[in-house]
Amino acid sequence: KTHGYVNKMTSSSQQTFLTGLLAGVTISFAAKWFLDRNQGAVKKESSSKRTTKQNATKNKIPSVPAELREEQLSRHTLYFGEEGMKSIRNSKVCVVGLGGVGSHTAVMLARGGVEFLRLIDFDQVTLSSLNRHACATLADVGIPKVTCVEKVCHELGVTGIDARAEMYTKDSGKTLLGDTEWDVVIDCIDDVPTKAALLAYCVKNKIRVLSCMGAGGKSDMTRLHISDLRTASRDPLATKIRNTVKRAMKGESDAYLDDMDQLTIIYSSEQVVAKLADLTEEQKQQGDKSQFGNVDGMRIRVLPVLGPLPAIMGQSLASIAMCELGKKPIHQPVTGERVGRNVRNKMFQHITRREKQIEENKIPGVSAAYTGKIQVGPDDIDYLLGMWRNRCGVTGARLGTVLQLARWDMSKPATTDNLVLMSTHALKAYDAEGRGSIPDDIQKRIEERLAAARDLNSELF
Repeated sequence: KTHGYVNKMTSSSQQTFLTGLLAGVTISFAAKWFLDRNQGAVKKESSSKRTTKQNATKNKIPSVPAELREEQLSRHTLYFGEEGMKSIRNSKVCVVGLGGVGSHTAVMLARGGVEFLRLIDFDQVTLSSLNRHACATLADVGIPKVTCVEKVCHELGVTGIDARAEMYTKDSGKTLLGDTEWDVVIDCIDDVPTKAALLAYCVKNKIRVLSCMGAGGKSDMTRLHISDLRTASRDPLATKIRNTVKRAMKGESDAYLDDMDQLTIIYSSEQVVAKLADLTEEQKQQGDKSQFGNVDGMRIRVLPVLGPLPAIMGQSLASIAMCELGKKPIHQPVTGERVGRNVRNKMFQHITRREKQIEENKIPGVSAAYTGKIQVGPDDIDYLLGMWRNRCGVTGARLGTVLQLARWDMSKPATTDNLVLMSTHALKAYDAEGRGSIPDDIQKRIEERLAAARDLNSELF
């Protein structure tokens, strides 16, 4: 049939067709050769010889040919551009914790083009972890998680993998992280003391860090948010981490709680729908229950986990990291629960009424020139709430208090990059004393957030 079709084509068309056909056959044979060779290498690998030493897997699994790796990454190159993709491939990323969250993060970073990954986890693959792990199978039960993830990352073409089958602790932090200038460290630990120690180390050493909060006992992926650590709500792990990190950072500034350029988290605002499993009768009767834990100080009771949710959170962390590394960061993520329409309408009505009162000089203490009608609509209120993370820009008070919008620069009109969300108390002081009612460091933070909004507006419009 192909011969008959070719006969009907012009000579130049025949030549183009045959050239494309030959190229396709060549690529198919090359891919088949690589996969056959790869599978053969894996089959020969004896489980008794597996090791977590750096480059061990690299010696057993052939590296992916450069042209195949380029084709594998072609869709990302289209998205990030050549320069963005170069930045991703030259980056250094560390993933700590390779369970249901971290394994998905690491594998997606490998698929995405990161060429140097340090993988840290002391634990082994268990039968119960197979419902959520990114790449472990029954054959991997009993082996270190770093070995399992390392093997898959090598198969995907990553050449620089440093796998450490070690537990991150406060004392090991400098050894595990202090030898490299990291572009980003990604925290996927589910133990409070260890997680807090890692975050405190990164903050103290000005290392960009992404962190996953609690995925256990939850199921609603529509309630996942990217935010700062202070904003996270309805997440018991986030609450514990805030308090534990504060103790570890005692005597130092708590600006990291709001600084998403330093510390960004992903959390779920869903209420926990499945509680920890009860202790067994044997555990209840035993006075010292610490002997039942895998490691001293870690959780003993079993946490119910719906497999897809930690996977989504892990892949979200990889997405945040790649977008930053590829110079296309996510702008204005939804940091918390969306406010209802009635509340948004009331806020819009308030700013409209406030601007009318300013025009008529009816607000005591406020003497500002009328700058025209407000330049935001009801739909912009949602954007502004996200921009201010559903909190008062002055006091940090959350929704639950009455929050209102007010112009920052009174000589300019009410636009999305000139409106600040304030509580009623803060707004009253602002009207009476102006910016003098606001501490200098908070004024600086407000200016920075408004400047970021202006930059975003200039990019979009």
